Amino acid sequence: MNTIELGGGNFHQLDAETLRGMFAFRRQVFSDRLGWKVGTHENLEFDMFDTMNPVYMLARGEQGVIEGCWRLMPTTDDYMLKDTFPQLLRGESAPSNRHVWELSRFAVDAGANAGPVQAPLNTVTLDMIRRLYEFARTCGVERFVTVTSVALERLLKRTGLPISRLGDGRAQKVGRVLSVACWVEVNEQFADVVYSGSHQSISQAA
Repeated sequence: MNTIELGGGNFHQLDAETLRGMFAFRRQVFSDRLGWKVGTHENLEFDMFDTMNPVYMLARGEQGVIEGCWRLMPTTDDYMLKDTFPQLLRGESAPSNRHVWELSRFAVDAGANAGPVQAPLNTVTLDMIRRLYEFARTCGVERFVTVTSVALERLLKRTGLPISRLGDGRAQKVGRVLSVACWVEVNEQFADVVYSGSHQSISQAA
């Protein structure tokens, strides 16, 4: 059974060992598995946004090993879509609102033989999505914005999440990755995904 933990921001601060484990996990997923051009140092992956006290979501397995991570940041300061990938706004203004948060660095362990997959559709992914909804309701978040690959966008849509693209909706390549910026609405449809029986049937079909 996995556990979901929130740390950073206004939550408890994660200790150095936990942060190092998360950055190592991100390097394994984004650099080693996916081949993305991300900054690494001493086998860790991190960027300037990790210095801005974001909220981190971590999924841990039975032995406490990190199996998933997500980074959450308010849009009232610098964030990835606005300051690194503004071309993905596709004509829409970058949000700057305390009720809108950005999601980034989402990754879930896909197993040794899964190939180049950012996140599988499994119980860890679905538990993290449920915790994301709870975070939003607790912290007054009405919408999330995220930069994502088209492949991950498809996976998230399979869960039934209310996702739509920003601007004219055209995908663009970021490096070698076909990418888009998306809205995720925190609404009844989101609640249905995490609290109805739909997430269980999705998991069984994956």
